[in-house]
Amino acid sequence: MINNNYDIIVIGAGCGGLSAAVSAAKEGKKVLLLERHNTPGGFSSSFVRGRFEFDVSLHQLCGFGNSAGLGELRQLFDYLEISDKIKWINVPEAFRLISKHQDNSPVDITMPFGVENFIDCVESYVPGSKPSLIKLFQIADEIENSSTFFTENDIKINLKTLPSILKEHGNFIRTAPYSVNTVSNAIGVPLKARDIINAYWLYLGVDCTKLSFVHYISMVNSYLKHGSVIPQERSHAMSMALAGVLEDYNGHIRYNCHVSKIQYKDNKVQGVVLKNGEKIKCKHIICSCSPNMVFGKMMKKDDVPESAAKRTNARSFGARGACVYLGLNRSPKELGIENYSYFITDTTDTKKQYDLMKTIATNNAQATVCLNIANPNCSPVGTTILCMTTLYTDNCWADVEPDKYFEEKDLLAARMIANFENATGIIIHNAIEELEIATPITFAHYTNSPQGTVYGYYGDDWDGIIPRIMTEASDCDIEGLRFCGGWGVQLSGVSSAVASGRNAAFATLNDIENDKEDNDEKESSC
Repeated sequence: MINNNYDIIVIGAGCGGLSAAVSAAKEGKKVLLLERHNTPGGFSSSFVRGRFEFDVSLHQLCGFGNSAGLGELRQLFDYLEISDKIKWINVPEAFRLISKHQDNSPVDITMPFGVENFIDCVESYVPGSKPSLIKLFQIADEIENSSTFFTENDIKINLKTLPSILKEHGNFIRTAPYSVNTVSNAIGVPLKARDIINAYWLYLGVDCTKLSFVHYISMVNSYLKHGSVIPQERSHAMSMALAGVLEDYNGHIRYNCHVSKIQYKDNKVQGVVLKNGEKIKCKHIICSCSPNMVFGKMMKKDDVPESAAKRTNARSFGARGACVYLGLNRSPKELGIENYSYFITDTTDTKKQYDLMKTIATNNAQATVCLNIANPNCSPVGTTILCMTTLYTDNCWADVEPDKYFEEKDLLAARMIANFENATGIIIHNAIEELEIATPITFAHYTNSPQGTVYGYYGDDWDGIIPRIMTEASDCDIEGLRFCGGWGVQLSGVSSAVASGRNAAFATLNDIENDKEDNDEKESSC
């Protein structure tokens, strides 16, 4: 018999939900985590085909650092007590970019880790770019310090505090409202150098005319400073480690539990109803699923505040994901694969590439990872694991007729394989032993993510990370209900999802404390 006496219910055991549950349990709360599948992880999981184990979505984690220089992600994982429970492997280089510059000249460059190394590499490719790049990354360091300052201090910006804030954190204030391209242009970064710096946008699905400079440069700076890691046993190792920590702190996980309804009364959350009809009472719920799902299917229309409905309807879904997973019967050396991470696009003009990614027929972009370059033992000797990922910036797979779906999947795989071969000169099609294809429809089916989006809501200029932080308090329209994962303030990606889970848990703990104070005040007045 399950106890109804929970402080917090978390819906969804993706990285965000797991992080939220662990964070709350570590602070002494009674936590119930409900997951509709029979295993935790969501996008952070793996699957096996033949001799190969494929990671569903993780390419790499940045900000992990090491014991000599802790990155932000490492500090977070230390708090969640999973850093030392997982075998981490370093990724050898930042990325290889293969594309065409905006003047149509080809670019094929492999970039190293380390900010100074990265700047020197760009300088060798684009002579004269170094001074502007030094300035760019100096601003990135200032932004990192400012982000920490504003996060760790309850700062009230007013006429009295504004002069000192502008003096100490001026570049954060100046750049916060602007896009990547706007700030890079203002600093004087040459176009071809900017093309290289902007390459990582492909993992975010927001072009650099819309993508927040503060968000992007913070991520790139952390990536270059601290390097990148992957779990030796795929991303599912993180999910299982988090689930284990939750149970260590007496948190309860129920798998195969599909939440169908959120109960709501007197403007407050009251609990959940499972698909089998079971009701579980609780006044605080954290959802690692989309507000569209919650407000559209899990709550009565009349119970959803108008402000919540309007905000949810105003937002657009972020990029939808598709992957081609390849198990090859030859080693990377035999195939000629030397790089871990490839960004292959038609153009370095991110706006043009973004528009090309709106349809199936025009999308040739891919971020491809050869797992064996970082983890030689990830597959049997003499074999290779290659994962090709692309993003669609519109819901184009919804237009595919059901009877054409499998044909379209095969065409997707053939196109991505051919594009990789043409870009790199590496022939892989005659070495395929296992092939699996995931479209946005696949991801929607397995993760319940609307339209197969892997990035929550689209984080453009009006709804990026800075506007979300500024309006976070007003997003809480329903007392007792918060969101995390890709639907949280931090946008999506594994690191962001984990951070959003912790932050949602801390906010909920604060809500619980406020409830207690209100109740104590009522009792004392009586």
